[in-house]
Amino acid sequence: MRSTRLIRNPGAAVSFYFLFLLLILAVTSLIARAADDDVDDGDEYDVTARVVRVSLITGEVSVKRNGNADWERARLNTPLVEGDAISTNGDSRVEIQIDARNFVRLGANSMLRIVTLRDEGIALSVVEGTASVRLAKFDHEHEYFEIDAPKTTLAAEKRGLYRIDVSREGRVRLSARDGGRARIYSETSGFALRDGRTAELVIEGADAGDWEFIPANVADAWDSWVESRERYLAERLRYDVQYYDNYVWGGEDLDAYGDWTYANDYGWIWRPHTTVTNNYYDWAPYRYGTWVWILPYGWTWIGDEPWGWAPYHYGRWVYYNNYWAWCPRSHYYRHRSWWRPALVAFNISFGDNVCWYPLAYHQRDPRSRHHPNSNDRLRPLRADEIARLQRVNPAYYRAVTALAAKDFGTDGTRARPAGEVLARRAIAADPLRSDLPLRPVSASERGPETGEQRTRVTVARPARVAPPNGLVERPTGAATRSPGVALDSELRRTRILNGRDGLVARPDLQPTSGASGSIESRPIGAVTRPGRPVREIDPRIDPRNDAGRDANRVPDANELPERTESNERERAPVRIPVRPPANEAGTPGDRQVRPQRTDTPARERGDRIDQPARPESGEQRRSVDRPQRYERPAAPPTYTPPTRNDPPPRNDPPPRNDPPPRSD
Repeated sequence: MRSTRLIRNPGAAVSFYFLFLLLILAVTSLIARAADDDVDDGDEYDVTARVVRVSLITGEVSVKRNGNADWERARLNTPLVEGDAISTNGDSRVEIQIDARNFVRLGANSMLRIVTLRDEGIALSVVEGTASVRLAKFDHEHEYFEIDAPKTTLAAEKRGLYRIDVSREGRVRLSARDGGRARIYSETSGFALRDGRTAELVIEGADAGDWEFIPANVADAWDSWVESRERYLAERLRYDVQYYDNYVWGGEDLDAYGDWTYANDYGWIWRPHTTVTNNYYDWAPYRYGTWVWILPYGWTWIGDEPWGWAPYHYGRWVYYNNYWAWCPRSHYYRHRSWWRPALVAFNISFGDNVCWYPLAYHQRDPRSRHHPNSNDRLRPLRADEIARLQRVNPAYYRAVTALAAKDFGTDGTRARPAGEVLARRAIAADPLRSDLPLRPVSASERGPETGEQRTRVTVARPARVAPPNGLVERPTGAATRSPGVALDSELRRTRILNGRDGLVARPDLQPTSGASGSIESRPIGAVTRPGRPVREIDPRIDPRNDAGRDANRVPDANELPERTESNERERAPVRIPVRPPANEAGTPGDRQVRPQRTDTPARERGDRIDQPARPESGEQRRSVDRPQRYERPAAPPTYTPPTRNDPPPRNDPPPRNDPPPRSD
């Protein structure tokens, strides 16, 4: 019977079939998505410290790493992390790119320390020299940007251009331009620095710690150089590129060195121009540059190419249509891009040679969190894959780079392309799943070399340079700063509000409405006013009596005595008889007026003896007599009711207005 109904109604059968198919597809998609989220959760890392970039160098620039006493030579694309310091000599300049739109520029004979470098905020320290900070993307509500100088702290509040000048003697001058506004603090005061103003710290005399405000100085040679640099970047940088997410920065200038194209297998990829790569012999990714040890990341690649920042620290390199191209998003891209020290595979087992090659599109990063437990972990290529790679991608072997282990991390050494035999062995072997077993040894840790240290080939020595000439290491900031903690709130409370908390909105105040409508409740006053102090009471004294100090206090109900017949008579009011008022006939109850005494002194009578007699003439001045004693008014006549012997009252009619009689 049921089959007969389905045959008679074929449309219902088709609809039921499609609904069942859609249900199966939906369930399969959910299962696949859950499995994908569990297994392919992207490349996640335990180390995600924030990094900034040296984007321009003119002259000699030195870097001192966190925890290291030696200075190293800085180069283009050098990463800087929290705790590092950078300095310039007499004829050099350096530009530090904080992110895609914010830059810090140092002039000659300057020194800058990176105190805090985190997602919630940045704190820098200008020890000496001149620094300009361009904040083009800044949200004061969600992040902070603070700059310390000797006995000074500047907390930016708006986007703009800020300049900090620190002399060798410790004089500090701060300026704000292009819409900038900041809070500036010294060890004793705090003020607001507005756009177009310059503040100079007074360091001597009775006013030491105060600020002198003047209009912003006329632009000098340093300001002109900063302006020309910003015009140059505005012409070259492209911020409307949608090929990568907002976490990838440093690729804004790739349009000037290559072209973007779309590949079906990889999505959007960037290919460097041939004229750019031809400047290097047998160019390949991760070949021309230097390995530098940077905590907390370890060995980090610094490319020599001017564009070698984003392509070497994000995404993957792929070989597509007979050329190398950079893909910002790899196969394991899921949520966001993380900055990485290098995206390569290492191998160190071939005659003390360190070999590396760029990770492929489908290879996980060996340093990622999910790599050891992943089914797609980095593994050597099989024989069939190597044969296929040799047919379709012969350049992949040429991407293997080698360097002697004793020269690894040494400044001035150049890596070389690995030979065909070494390249095959490096690709076919199991790559390292951790960092290289090489560690740099600083000069302070090395000491005099022994025979064992001279024969050890696994020790890398970083290049050393002389410390900055004449620069003095001195403390900075209006207060002691802890890394990762902003000083603005604390300095505002101690330098401006005298230790009191600033005014905040009270949630317990509810809006009230009046005749004009709703009135918004809001706090008033510069600071929260302290409450009324609580009066301390001596526990030995009865608070109800207070030792007689509160004699006028109304007693409580429980303090009153019990009401009895005896005390009711005592509590009854005393009635004083009142003399009846006087009448016209002069009854004995009349109050007699006492005659005024003449022998009483004038002062007792109320007259003033220090004034002359007042004239009685009304034209000159109306005299004011002494007020007389109040006389009670006479009582009205009493009403006597009529008796029977009295004649009845007479009711005469009212007069009439009749006309007089007429006389004929």
